[in-house]
Amino acid sequence: MDETKLTTLILILAPIAFVGFWCATIWIVALASGWRRLAQAYAVPRPIPDSARSGVSGMVGWAGYNHVLRVAHNDRYLYLDVMWIFRVGHSALRIPWSDITIGKETRWLLYDMTRMEVGRPSIARLRLPTDLVASAHASAREA
Repeated sequence: MDETKLTTLILILAPIAFVGFWCATIWIVALASGWRRLAQAYAVPRPIPDSARSGVSGMVGWAGYNHVLRVAHNDRYLYLDVMWIFRVGHSALRIPWSDITIGKETRWLLYDMTRMEVGRPSIARLRLPTDLVASAHASAREA
């Protein structure tokens, strides 16, 4: 194979390989973190409510979702989604407040986070910013 054909082949296959690798990696993170287990119980069609805060950092299981979460809430549900580029394997979630146990506050990197157990028995552990959880949970208790 001459050099021109090889260069052309690389230029065609490299982006395809990158997209395949990206999708596989994001899907594995969704599976290993617990997002897929949450989706089995709490998946909801997109879009989540327009009131969602974007660019939220948090954790699902061991996986950090830094500045990629979209979070919304109302008096009955906590909604979670990810930015479009991370959607492979990540369904939007609608979790009833009755299935969430609020745990202790922790510090994660530069963030004050609140630990939450989801499901009874627990399906996954979430960590979301304390200010967001406090305001969301307060509105749920008022209802």
